[in-house]
Amino acid sequence: MMTAGLQVVLLVFAMIGFGGTGASIAVARGRRIEDGEYDGGMLGVAGMLLIFGTLCTLVSSGVSGVLAYGAVVAWVGYVVTAQRIGMFRIETGWLEETPTEEPRQTR
Repeated sequence: MMTAGLQVVLLVFAMIGFGGTGASIAVARGRRIEDGEYDGGMLGVAGMLLIFGTLCTLVSSGVSGVLAYGAVVAWVGYVVTAQRIGMFRIETGWLEETPTEEPRQTR
């Protein structure tokens, strides 16, 4: 019998696994773009974290949970890490600071 608390704990562990999968793939892709070298070790880490996240999600919510939860968390992990390492930049506009003073004009 699985309690709600156990399901939450398993989904938190799955989130760590899937988020790490996305981050590892972003790092491996970034190294491939910058250095031109294949990073098999980072892809191996991504594979291990994917298996861990998949097993935790399968136990807690089934196959549909892996597709719905795992894909979203892995994508977010990839996007956040790729942006942090400088592969691309997402500009939203509402998070940026606006200047409080008018810029000085020189004559």
